[in-house]
This record gives sequence, structure tokens and C-alpha cells, in this order.
Amino acid sequence: MLKIIRRLARNPLYVISLLLLSIVLLITLFPGLFAPYNPYKMDVEAFMSAPSWKHFFGGDQFGRDVFSRAMFGLQKSMIIASSAIAISALIGTMLGLISGFLSGVTDLVMMRIMDSFFAFPSLILALFIIALFGSNMINLIFAIGLVYVPIFARTVRGAALSLRESLYVKASKALGKKSLSIMLTDILPNISSVLIVTFTTNMSTALLTEASLGFLGLGVPPPEPTLGGMVGQGTAFLLSAPWVVLFPGLVIALIVLSLNILGDGLRDILDPRINR
Repeated sequence: MLKIIRRLARNPLYVISLLLLSIVLLITLFPGLFAPYNPYKMDVEAFMSAPSWKHFFGGDQFGRDVFSRAMFGLQKSMIIASSAIAISALIGTMLGLISGFLSGVTDLVMMRIMDSFFAFPSLILALFIIALFGSNMINLIFAIGLVYVPIFARTVRGAALSLRESLYVKASKALGKKSLSIMLTDILPNISSVLIVTFTTNMSTALLTEASLGFLGLGVPPPEPTLGGMVGQGTAFLLSAPWVVLFPGLVIALIVLSLNILGDGLRDILDPRINR
């Protein structure tokens, strides 16, 4: 891990991305330390007020502090996106390992099921699941998580296919190790770099999916703040009070940009084809 951080530190863009994501992590863990006001409290004086020293991001249509709501909204958006990708990684990795290692009919059936998921745009599939089961935080996590399972399954399956014929896997088979043990102790540790890069790059798209659902009104129900929900609720005031939309949108853009830059950096460092 220290070696990876040292190599990332050589590029200023990666350093800035790491710093921004470290701040995002702190806000996610302790939003109350950064939010000067209660995100649910209404203040008549702050009604549609422009950004100032008292209200950094201004006030919204209910007199709530936009900066405080953005801090707590960031927390909820990050929890939803990271939990969803963690579920995707867990399920997709299991399916990919089984499919790639066992091959044959098992691989054929599993990959055709994954292909059926790819036939639908990710946002449309998430919309369908939310519309079917209702809009709340738990359903959002599972809806977004299910959408990204095929990506992890496909990625891990390709890596497992290339490793199943390696000498150390053949040696484990000759020693009588069971398939599950080989997958977990021989193959999985050797594809960890692939999983790290896949997790990082898809985290940004999961955050965008959550923001899109919130923008469409299918995210966490009000008055709970999420970044996408704040943007969606503020579009009616885009001309009269653009700060209600602008600042939550900028927060989303900065996080997504940082995650994409960090993902590119991890890929460059961890991909053996690039570091030969």
C-alpha cells in the first residue's frame, strides 16, 4: 500500500485527487464537524439568500443552509454509492470466479444472464427496480448494486480464465485442493489489483447513478438531503437562485473527477501490462 501511495505521489493530479477524496471521507464520517447549521432547520432570514460568510452556499427555498445540506447530502450519497459498489463487488466477484474457473456450461449460463443485464441501460434498470420496490435508502443501495454486478462478474471472469491454466493453479489441483479453496486462496489474491481498479472507477459511475435517481425524484425521500436530490429540487429556481443547484452539482463533479483520476492512476500503477 505504501508503495502504491509513493508512486501516486509522483503525479500532482493524483495527489490532489487523494487529498480531495480524503476530505470527502472525513465529511462522510463526520458531516456535523463541517456543517455550521442543522441541515433540516428553516430560517426565514436565509430564504433564497445569496452566498455569504454566514451561509457559504446560500439558502434554499425553505431557508435551509445549502452548505450544511450539501455536507450531509454528500454523506448519504457516498454511503449509498460505496455500499452499492461493495455489494456489486462481492456478488460479481463470486459469480466471476465460479464462471471463469469452472468454465463450460456454468460459464455459458452465467454469462448469458449477465448479458441480459447489459441489454438494459444502467439507469433504466435502476429506475425499474426503484419503481418496483419503492424509494428508500436500502432499496437504492440494492438497486444500484444489482446494476453493477455484471461489470465485476465480467472483469473477474476474464482474469480467472487467464489464471486457471497457470502453473500454481495446476499444482494446487494436483495436490488435491478443492475448487473453492483454489478460487479463494490462489486466484482471488492474484486479481486483487483488477478488483481495486474496477471498484474505484465504478464508484464514480455509481455516484452519478445515485445522483441521477435523486434528480428524478426517485432517490432518498425529502427532507433527507442527497446531492442529486438537492440539484433536482433546486432546478425550479435555476434562474432566480442558481446557487441552490450550482454548489451541490459542483460537489458531485469534483468527487467524480477525483475518483476517475485516481482510478486511472491505480490502473497505471497496478496493471502489469503497463509496468513491464
